[in-house]
Amino acid sequence: MKMVMCGKILLFALIVCAVYAFVLYSIQRNLIFFPFKKYVAPQPPFAENVLTMKDGTEVMTWYAEGDKQKPVFLYFHGNAFQLAYYTEPLFPLIEQGYGVLMMEYRNFGNTKGKTLQKDIFSDAAETFDWLKQQGYPEIIVYGYSYGTSVASGLTSLRPVEKLILTAPFSSLYKLVKEKPVPLAGLLLKDHYPSEEYIAQYHNPLLVIHGTKDRLIPYHHGQRMYDMAASEDKKIILLDGVSHQPIYFDKLNLPAIFEWLEEHNL
Repeated sequence: MKMVMCGKILLFALIVCAVYAFVLYSIQRNLIFFPFKKYVAPQPPFAENVLTMKDGTEVMTWYAEGDKQKPVFLYFHGNAFQLAYYTEPLFPLIEQGYGVLMMEYRNFGNTKGKTLQKDIFSDAAETFDWLKQQGYPEIIVYGYSYGTSVASGLTSLRPVEKLILTAPFSSLYKLVKEKPVPLAGLLLKDHYPSEEYIAQYHNPLLVIHGTKDRLIPYHHGQRMYDMAASEDKKIILLDGVSHQPIYFDKLNLPAIFEWLEEHNL
């Protein structure tokens, strides 16, 4: 009798585990990405700039042209909301004459499709190509949070000349494994292995991270810095700063402007 009962308990546990794994695998992108679907149009100095990808998808970008004698920033935002949420901390760059192009991810705002690693990286590469044709002396690729994985992945597809990463993770797989969600790493579809890309990156790199970042602990930023193949690399750890203030309170900007000055940009 006890063996029968134990068998039933074991079978029930296996069923629960199987259902849990299936649900987690199925809905994982809903747990990673939080897009705001109701599109908000840009305010000056940004203007809409729709790019049609090779697969026919129309990807919204916002573009502030800037001084074409200076570099232009290609910016990739975090895993939530949409472009409008991330513009204000970029204004100081525009005020200094730099151009800025922001790319929207698929399934965010009015850009259609699914947020798949291969498609986001491909969109980033095609957006880079478009920006390269606009006549700027060079492109500075700049990512924040999830956007650092897109920026890092882009270095494997295009000749990125300068790279700025604010609050990066070394890989989504490693980050997810640190979270208290059983089997999450094992079931992850897209790993975003940024550390593998940065290990092949040889051009100037700036990494900025807050030591109180609980969403993406700063050892990820340190890992990215350590793994980078570049001899011209710099890491700034902001003491007591957490994940959102480092970008939205513009706490990373002094380090960015200092780095730009150091590179005569």
